[in-house]
Parts: sequence; structure tokens; C-alpha cells
Amino acid sequence: MSKSHALKRPGRVAYDVGVITVFWEKKIELHAKHLQSEATRTCSSALDRLRGEWARMLEGRNKAPQGPPEVTFPTQDSTTA
Repeated sequence: MSKSHALKRPGRVAYDVGVITVFWEKKIELHAKHLQSEATRTCSSALDRLRGEWARMLEGRNKAPQGPPEVTFPTQDSTTA
């Protein structure tokens, strides 16, 4: 921006393009570092391992019989059901 344009609008702040570029490059770099640290944190977390263990335990519980098997004894009387 030219100085004459900045003087016409004193409420506006004019920056050099290089300053803005450096600012956004730093922002992007910090964001990338944050994403990388978050990915490292989630990989080292035990949450996935615990979820897998719980899923296997629940699957085994669902496959297991829910109660003792019913035993039926043959009766001689055909009228009883």
C-alpha cells in the first residue's frame, strides 16, 4: 500500500507483505507441530488397546451361553407337557 493511501484512512494499519507471509508461515508451522504432537500422543495412548480388550471381552461374553443348559428328562406319561 502506498503512504498516501494509508494517510487517507488513518484507522487502517498497513503491513508489508513479507511480515504477513512470515506471520502465516509461523502459524502454519506451529499448527503442524501441534498436529504432530497430538498424533504422537494418541498413538502412545492406551485407549485403543483398552478398547480392543473390551471388545474381545464383550465378544467372548456374547458367545458364551447365557445360562446353564436346560436338561429335559423323558417322561413315561404322554399327557404331561
